[in-house]
Amino acid sequence: MKISHWLCALALTLPFAAPVSAQDWPTKPIQVIVPFPPGSVDAKARVITEAMSKILGQPLVIINKPGAGMLLGTEQMVHSAPDGYTIGVAVQASTWISPLIESSAKYSASDMTMLGIAYGAPAVLVAGPKSELRSVQDLMRAARAHPGKLNFAAPTGGSIFRITFEMLKTLTGIDVTFVPYRGLALALKDIMGGQVEVGFADTSSLPLFQSGQLRPLAVTALKRWPQMPDVPTFHELGIPLETQTWLGFAAPRGLPPAVEKRLTSALAEALQKPEVRAAIEANGVASMATDPSPQAMQQRIDRELAEFKKNVKPGTITFN
Repeated sequence: MKISHWLCALALTLPFAAPVSAQDWPTKPIQVIVPFPPGSVDAKARVITEAMSKILGQPLVIINKPGAGMLLGTEQMVHSAPDGYTIGVAVQASTWISPLIESSAKYSASDMTMLGIAYGAPAVLVAGPKSELRSVQDLMRAARAHPGKLNFAAPTGGSIFRITFEMLKTLTGIDVTFVPYRGLALALKDIMGGQVEVGFADTSSLPLFQSGQLRPLAVTALKRWPQMPDVPTFHELGIPLETQTWLGFAAPRGLPPAVEKRLTSALAEALQKPEVRAAIEANGVASMATDPSPQAMQQRIDRELAEFKKNVKPGTITFN
């Protein structure tokens, strides 16, 4: 009888104990799993997490865990305890592309709590400096005159650059052959050298545009990109193509609401800091500080998934 009374008393206290622990969070360092190697993207994530650590009062420790198309690091994050002490850097490949095209993936986007997109940038259709392709119209004419003869370069697997070109092919009906590369830098090198006609770059390649090593033909933004005001959007040209490369943050599904609110608030506050925005925008990308909300991130992913399923034929893109 005494035991049952004790259990009842304990049960009554539990609903009131949970919010207190959530309010006290965080009480120890937070792991941030980055599913790719150190580099320029990793550096931007570090600037953001350093600002978040000052806001939250605990260190945010970056742990690089690359491998298997970003599956390894993301799987570790997704299967961690949903207590807020393990979060992850999230990009298209890690959130929805790799799990969609790789049958061995042990998670999907629905297994994550989206915290918000920190920044993004459009893709840029490019040709080499000596290419006869000086516009999207030139590409359309050449591709239709010589079906299957022109080539486009993109990283192998499910890169957003490969997906964007497959969408362009569907939207315009052109037949251009995919040439796979182990990374964007190698793909752009062969476009610059004239070995491959076209491909997509990101806006961090701005110095290559300015130096004339690459010729930008169009951007996948809804409006002209400030750093390239003379380059038209696909929408201006009558092609409804809009994609972005972006970086955000996510956590395991089941995060306590109070912890989720603290993380999303810290991210939004960090993105408002001038030094963070300056670091983000240094290479032609744009801060999403106007709406870094979890809802905007989820809507973005849902929209990208819908466009992928609508404009990319099943089986076109494989993991390897």
